[in-house]
Amino acid sequence: IIILPGTLIVTAVSYGCIIVTILRIPSSAGRRKAFSTCSAHLIVVMVFYSTCIYRYIRPVQRGGQDSDKVLSLFFSVLTQTLNPYIYSLRNRQVK
Repeated sequence: IIILPGTLIVTAVSYGCIIVTILRIPSSAGRRKAFSTCSAHLIVVMVFYSTCIYRYIRPVQRGGQDSDKVLSLFFSVLTQTLNPYIYSLRNRQVK
């Protein structure tokens, strides 16, 4: 209960600082490039935290094991699978 909100707050504050810094970039091309890099990372972070938050906030239900399996896949597999794609999108050879 303490760790998830604590890490979420630290992550949200750091991304907030990054976004404020990006908005201070004078050129629109520079802002676009920085936002394209940052947005991909932000999507992975949102998928990671949204599955965690949903898992612990949702009410207890009968037969919820199937939904728990799907959440586990999102939590553990999807976020780890997206990371190599995010880092390779900035690579010229991949483009």
